Amino acid sequence: MSIPMTVLSSSADQQSLLPDEDEEVQDFGDEQSTLQEIINATGFGKYQIRLTLMLGCAWVVDAMELMLLSIIGPVLLCQWYLSSYQEAFITTIVFLGIGIGAPLWGWVADIYGRKLGLMLSSCWTFFYGLLCAVSPSYFWIVFTRAMTGFGISGAAQAVTIYSELLPVKSRARSIVFLSSFWAIGASFEVILALIVMPTLGWRYLVAFSSLPCLAFCFMYKIIPESPRYLLITGQSAKAMTILRRIARVNKKPSYNGDIKLPDKESRGRIWDLLKPPYTKTTLYLWLIWFCCATLYYGIVLMTPMLFVVNRCGYEDKSAHTCLCKPLLIDDYRDMVVTTVAEFPGMIFAFVIIEKLGRKKSLCLQFLLSAALLFTLIICTSRTPKTILIFCIRGLVSGAFQVAYVYTPEIYPTNFRAIGLGLCSSIARIGAMITPFLAQVMLPVSDILALCIYAFVAFLGAIVAILLPIETKGRAMQETNLNDLENTTTL
Repeated sequence: MSIPMTVLSSSADQQSLLPDEDEEVQDFGDEQSTLQEIINATGFGKYQIRLTLMLGCAWVVDAMELMLLSIIGPVLLCQWYLSSYQEAFITTIVFLGIGIGAPLWGWVADIYGRKLGLMLSSCWTFFYGLLCAVSPSYFWIVFTRAMTGFGISGAAQAVTIYSELLPVKSRARSIVFLSSFWAIGASFEVILALIVMPTLGWRYLVAFSSLPCLAFCFMYKIIPESPRYLLITGQSAKAMTILRRIARVNKKPSYNGDIKLPDKESRGRIWDLLKPPYTKTTLYLWLIWFCCATLYYGIVLMTPMLFVVNRCGYEDKSAHTCLCKPLLIDDYRDMVVTTVAEFPGMIFAFVIIEKLGRKKSLCLQFLLSAALLFTLIICTSRTPKTILIFCIRGLVSGAFQVAYVYTPEIYPTNFRAIGLGLCSSIARIGAMITPFLAQVMLPVSDILALCIYAFVAFLGAIVAILLPIETKGRAMQETNLNDLENTTTL
């Protein structure tokens, strides 16, 4: 089936795209080149390194807000005499907000631009994050955390911008490396809690945690828009300006020819994700993201709970007295140790993703996580338990990052952002369920809760290997008319 292509050929556009006199121009021949070919030619260089540092800040902010949930929950349980269900609901409502916000921010990014969607969501997160610090009651905690979660969901657009500005050879490992900023944010949040909580309390911790989000908002002018979005919306001059800037910073010749780009129709439609040839891939991806979120946020929330259960033993008939054990210095220290596990997890994913491919990397990490979760059932002492949690968190974090690599690669430009946003939204269903496993069921029966988590990891491994398309070495898709069914699977 032929694909309609639009060419940058108007005299006004071409005049505005003429290179500077001292700028080297690259000629790709008489044929038009795709955007991916041009980005591949400019390579990975200083421009992408700067982009990594800028967009990495979005992950730092996101990680701090979500890691905060595992810290303030046990504190509010004691100070406000909450039940374990009320504690779990604080986390669940955040992910409900994320689940609602993810497709909406994806729609905004597809229609009005990735950059605008990312920045509006960051401002929203800062406002409600700061407002949470002065919440006078449980209702206001729930409301402000739900609104914060709605804003947090827009951070996924940082991956969309990033992936659309990377050459094929560097894309997978670069996105995995971007996850190191998540680990930095999560580790910083625990360290901040260790400093702030003993003296100032949880309100100051919540307020301080929102400040990095404000700092990121001031980066609006220096973060570039996606050239893919600009081309598909007819803003060819702006797209070429960004491409020439990339070439100049990376010290590569600039491209001055015509660019193939898809027609402007059918942008940001959710139902396109469920049409052939994407139907099976979309459904499998939803399951994978569900498993990733259930496991990742489960291990985050389980970490302090496992230490509490170990100290308490549940000999006291008073459930609240038993559960209400404030986190001690040792608990914060072990939380730092298990949070740092995301760094080796990232390195492991970084190494295997190009060697094994996306599908096998996901399958391997899920299988190892399932095995270690079963081992955690029979482990009782604190040190081996900490080691197992360390390994599980690293593996699950790595699997999550591989999913973040695979998803933008499988969808075309015209609904890539909403595809990633909806996957993020589906993932939050798992994140909404997992607090009741980690904070309600686990204190009653840790064996049952851990068995459920192990089953989820095993399910993720099966679904990952059943994915119909392997995207290793595959160019970013420009249009939904590409024949995915003829793509080689591994």
